[in-house]
Amino acid sequence: MSTWRDPPPLPDEIIDCIDCGGRCHVLVTWPPDRPPVPGDIVVYRCEDCLDRWDIVMPDPDEDHDPGR
Repeated sequence: MSTWRDPPPLPDEIIDCIDCGGRCHVLVTWPPDRPPVPGDIVVYRCEDCLDRWDIVMPDPDEDHDPGR
């Protein structure tokens, strides 16, 4: 039996750059009928230092507590 689940949250469109503190903008999009799923790669580019950041979409069901 399948259960209904909320779709995973969309990634942030802007994140902070770890290197320079600038703003990194998302470079990828998804069609409305196929949102990102855990394991998908979200690519960002910093507007200041031009660094590229590849972030893996997390699984919302997994515990991501770094203190564990």
